[in-house]
Amino acid sequence: MNQHAPFLHPYDGMIPLSVAGYILGTVLLLAHLYALVKRHQVQAFLLASPRNHLLAQILLAGGLFWFFLLVAPEGLGVLSRFRVGLAEFEGIRWLLQLACPVFLVLMVTQVKNLLFPRALGIFGLMVAAPLLSAAFLQEPVTRLLIPIWCYIVIFLSILWIGKPYLYRDMVNKICSKPAWWTPLCLGGMAYGAAILLCAILWW
Repeated sequence: MNQHAPFLHPYDGMIPLSVAGYILGTVLLLAHLYALVKRHQVQAFLLASPRNHLLAQILLAGGLFWFFLLVAPEGLGVLSRFRVGLAEFEGIRWLLQLACPVFLVLMVTQVKNLLFPRALGIFGLMVAAPLLSAAFLQEPVTRLLIPIWCYIVIFLSILWIGKPYLYRDMVNKICSKPAWWTPLCLGGMAYGAAILLCAILWW
């Protein structure tokens, strides 16, 4: 835990397993329910999302600011409380701090094609980390519902960062198969409901 922080860090026990379950379960349940009910609107959004530059900028800025909080310098008040230890990489903390705004400016100004999948991938990696921490070495075994979802997100995030066209291809494939939409939405709702139920009953 960060010795400069007077409270538990999000990556070191601040988020209880039950709270992580409530949040993730509710988001999955409601998001897939909305996708099921508003099928055409959601599909239209997804098909246009690979080249949604404005939303890409927002996600990228959010993801990089989140990362900056983890490598922030001392003396920034509340912002410095989210610092994490970098162990043997402590010597390059300054470089990581500098890289955040530089990377943001370069990505926004130079990457005009398929920026959204890359930004979504970066944001996905940032979201998965505290959820994994919340479920780490916890009881009961049903906690694995959260890491399983996180590892899927991490895998897809890395894939979309490295090969953003795969996000576009996946979206096109899913939206072009009417028979896939309802089962995928129901599956997402069921997974979210399972997490929410476990959070209420056991976590």
